[in-house]
Amino acid sequence: MNPRSFFSATLALTLLGVSGCNVIPEAQSDPTRFYVLEDPQAASGSSDELGVTLGLLPLELPLYLDNARSLAVAAPGNQITFRDFERWAESLDDGVTRVLRSALTRAPGVARVRTAPFSLDASRDFDVLVRLVHCEGFESGDTRSVRFALTFELMSTKTDFVHLGSYAAPAKSWDGSSSHLASLLSQAIIDASLAIAQSLP
Repeated sequence: MNPRSFFSATLALTLLGVSGCNVIPEAQSDPTRFYVLEDPQAASGSSDELGVTLGLLPLELPLYLDNARSLAVAAPGNQITFRDFERWAESLDDGVTRVLRSALTRAPGVARVRTAPFSLDASRDFDVLVRLVHCEGFESGDTRSVRFALTFELMSTKTDFVHLGSYAAPAKSWDGSSSHLASLLSQAIIDASLAIAQSLP
């Protein structure tokens, strides 16, 4: 093979290799972001040692939120959308339960809070069953707010006392970001825990 032919063949192979590399797409960074519900005062760990012991039963969620990891945003006309790339870092029931337990432990009249499943030697004064009704953002045109509501049953383990209650968070302005939504929902859960504690006899 003469030098010119050799050069032409080498150039052709090089160009083929370069063009072949362009067929493979460049790796893209994962756009998914993860968020958590939190109780800012969880580290304080304060409790009323003379208070009661609560048993927090497994949280019940509406079907549209059950097993949903993406943050939910509602709209007029009973519409609901999920932000596929903005997700809870844990299941919603685990997150809500964790914040509820933390906030209830600090509530007046409460000494400790146990979560199900309960051990056989874990005595409790009251069991609490919480059913989540809403836990999402809400958008209507340029207006954004947060929707959070739950119902609860407070049941004595020693008497026939049963209290049925509910809590709905007041409408608060939401800036549309997922981090702000997580913060607003966290505060709503904390406020709901106080409503539950205030129902104790």
